[in-house]
Amino acid sequence: MIGTVVYRYDTVSSTNDTARKLAEDGAAEGTVVVALEQTMGRGSRGRAWFSPPGLNLLVSVILRPNLPLDRMGELAFVAAIAVAVALRDSCGLDAAIKWPNDVRVRDRKISGMIVETAKGAAILGVGINVNWTELSEEIASKATSAALELGRPIDTDCILKSFLEELDIAYGVYRARGFTRTLQDWRELENTTGRQVTITAGGECIEGIAAGIDENGSLIVDLPAGERRSIPAAGLVR
Repeated sequence: MIGTVVYRYDTVSSTNDTARKLAEDGAAEGTVVVALEQTMGRGSRGRAWFSPPGLNLLVSVILRPNLPLDRMGELAFVAAIAVAVALRDSCGLDAAIKWPNDVRVRDRKISGMIVETAKGAAILGVGINVNWTELSEEIASKATSAALELGRPIDTDCILKSFLEELDIAYGVYRARGFTRTLQDWRELENTTGRQVTITAGGECIEGIAAGIDENGSLIVDLPAGERRSIPAAGLVR
């Protein structure tokens, strides 16, 4: 279902903006928007998403999961699974998920995603660093790309094809078997459990050891004093 219809653009404000307009005009579930450049790309928690023109994968997908607003965030877990598996299968990269939905290679971010809503639809936006090799010193300490990891240019369309195939599978599993099954698959790909984390949530800074995630996708953190906290996925972890 996902990727049967694909719209390609040179430049858009953001692929999510374009996908939202298509969704509101009645575009079918699974419709995909891909662009070479975004002038106003967005990441999670209101941050800007910068990508040099033509180097990376910028894609949005229209989904119609019939979920209440407070459960739309579950789709980011679905997408993270699809990205991690696609990068493993198409590029051989040892991709892992940092809670809640950053995908990393060698502990450097290679992909992020955002879920926004439209009338009767969810808009899933995904950015994957593919051929971006001239990263600033500051960014290079935190991010990477497929080309940097493999030492050669990568076919962006190959990664797109693999991602859409894996998203179709992961979304199908989610629709048929629920979020509990999605979390099982997510846990097999995550690398946050057992690590020291610092989380900013609701104006509070929380430090401790990640002990796993609960049935809602919240991060369970063991604090130094022995207390255990459950942090919703809206928290910023580092």
